[in-house]
Amino acid sequence: MTRVAVSPEMLRWAVERSRRGAEPLSRRFPALPVWERGEAKPTLKQLESFAKAAHIPFGYLFLPEPPDERVPIPDFRTAAATRIERPSPALLDTIYLCQQRQEWYRDYARTEGI
Repeated sequence: MTRVAVSPEMLRWAVERSRRGAEPLSRRFPALPVWERGEAKPTLKQLESFAKAAHIPFGYLFLPEPPDERVPIPDFRTAAATRIERPSPALLDTIYLCQQRQEWYRDYARTEGI
């Protein structure tokens, strides 16, 4: 089994970003606390499953530091009159998907002369 070196900081960031908490992910991945302490390395398959469960792109786990994720469109959302600082993974996925669809349609319309 191929073990993969991944930064404990990136694992902690992934858990925090998932907004699911450490407990549900630790139940699914019993070795997660050991990985976060840097005492063991996950296998490639375990890391792929973790990325899917944490709802993050797999490649992000290999970055030297957590990326600064911002909403790529104006964000006017608030909660209790306070601006929401970190977008949820679901919101980012939805925005990116809509942008891809808009770009596809723009190209399609241009080629069809619409």
